[in-house]
Amino acid sequence: MLFLLKGIKYKRTKNMKKIFLTLALIGLSSSAFAGGYRVALQGVRQAALGGTSATQTHDASVAFYNPAGLAFVESKLSIAVGGFGVKTDVRWQDATTLQKAKTDSKLGTPMYLAVSYKPADDVAIGLSVTTPFGSSVTWPEDWQNKSNITHIDLKAFNIQPTVAYRFNDWFSIGVGFIYSHGTAKLERVQSVSGNDIKLKLEDKDAHGLGFNIGAMFKPSDKFGVGIAYRSNVDISANKGDVTWTGVPSGIANNVPFNTDQWKTVLPLPSEFTFGMSYKVLPKLEIFGDIVWQNWTRYKSLDITLYNDASNTFYTSTSTKNWKDNTLLRFGAEYTFSDMITGRVGYYHDKSPVPASYWSSETPSANLNSVSAGLGFKFSSGFNLDLFGSYVQGDERHVNNIQQNFSGDVKLRAINFGLGVSYNLK
Repeated sequence: MLFLLKGIKYKRTKNMKKIFLTLALIGLSSSAFAGGYRVALQGVRQAALGGTSATQTHDASVAFYNPAGLAFVESKLSIAVGGFGVKTDVRWQDATTLQKAKTDSKLGTPMYLAVSYKPADDVAIGLSVTTPFGSSVTWPEDWQNKSNITHIDLKAFNIQPTVAYRFNDWFSIGVGFIYSHGTAKLERVQSVSGNDIKLKLEDKDAHGLGFNIGAMFKPSDKFGVGIAYRSNVDISANKGDVTWTGVPSGIANNVPFNTDQWKTVLPLPSEFTFGMSYKVLPKLEIFGDIVWQNWTRYKSLDITLYNDASNTFYTSTSTKNWKDNTLLRFGAEYTFSDMITGRVGYYHDKSPVPASYWSSETPSANLNSVSAGLGFKFSSGFNLDLFGSYVQGDERHVNNIQQNFSGDVKLRAINFGLGVSYNLK
């Protein structure tokens, strides 16, 4: 790695090498933006149905999943808003020493807001705000991998204007423009010659652009097909804050401890979704989605810490080598009455993160989830949706070759949500 300080070569000690190698892993923090698993919670009804979404047209929340669906929403005005609680529990154990650690993370709160309007029978316009990527993880400050992470809190907000057009009774297309705004906070501890040096990275103004496009086919009241593509979004962080605490005075003016800002580009993956729905009985409808995510573009991540005043900087490359993955999602909905609907769902999400590059910032595993929910429809045009799910990650052995960190990992999560929508005919 190259270190520049006004053209003067800087001699690295053994302990300093440890610091620099640790800093080279800062790029791993961004993976929570991209997610070893994406936060698939942009609609309460969809979440209760195992995350299936490509053919659902009950309200404006469909815009995030498949913008073509807005043209099939059976109301002139549709407003949908909802929020979730996400509580994760990650446990790690060293197979040799039997050392243990577990996360103590605050409740995650993804949310969504969507509005659509039909100026004409075949045309719909909409606007949605969602939080499709994010992570909040807190590890003990004295755990074995504290030099890589003790706390991380990241969020990505998508703002998406959308337009959809229905060509006839059975076919529509739609397109949306995506503006993504991100915030990030990461903390870690590195011991150097008996001193605990704390590093905090923050950025409140990362952003990127993208789009989504979709088509929907409904040849009959019983059968529907949805196809949707969401582009990759590169989140640019240019002037994040770097804070060092506990740095010995003898090295405080040396790279990288004299840096006060950081920058990088955080890639979020593109997605392709194919979904179908079929009304098996007049009161029973089943759903199925296949989702492909493009993670192979996430080969590595470059990150730079710098100080404009002293014209110094530090750049490193963190290897990722993530893999494309395919997600399977299923759901069923039964209408008990004109007012009450019951929902169940299941999904299997394969982790894109190889065991040799597994990161404790985004504890990733193959996930299996079961979900259930209730929907209440009122004559006034209001709808109330409830949802809960249990997520279990497959136990896996990890051995991160960059961090020299290994062990056995277990992951589970409990999710719940409440959504309200209003459809004006």
